[in-house]
Amino acid sequence: MRVKILYLGLVRNRVGRKEEEYEIKNGSSLSNLLSSIAEAYGEKLKGIFNVEKESRLDPTFIVMVNGVLADPLRGTEIKLKDKDIITLMTLISGGKPQKSS
Repeated sequence: MRVKILYLGLVRNRVGRKEEEYEIKNGSSLSNLLSSIAEAYGEKLKGIFNVEKESRLDPTFIVMVNGVLADPLRGTEIKLKDKDIITLMTLISGGKPQKSS
C-alpha cells in the first residue's frame, strides 16, 4: 500500500522535499513508517527523530494522519491505510516578543 508524506517547516528544510510517497506493508503502524523515514534520511533528521530512544519523536515534533493530530506515544497503535496522508512538522518558536501598548 502507498501513503503520502507531506513535509512542512524545519522537516521540509532538512529533507529537501515538500512531499513524497512511501510503499509500506499492509498493517504497518505510524511508528514503522517513521522508522523507515528516519533510516532513509539519517543524519538530516537527527534531533527531530530521536531514533535512539524508545519514543522516536522529539516533543516538538508534530505528526498528523489525514489532518488529525496523532499522539506520538501511540505510534505503534496507529495503523496506516492505503492512501493515508501523513504530515510531519515541528513547532516553531522564537522571534522577538511583542511590546505591549
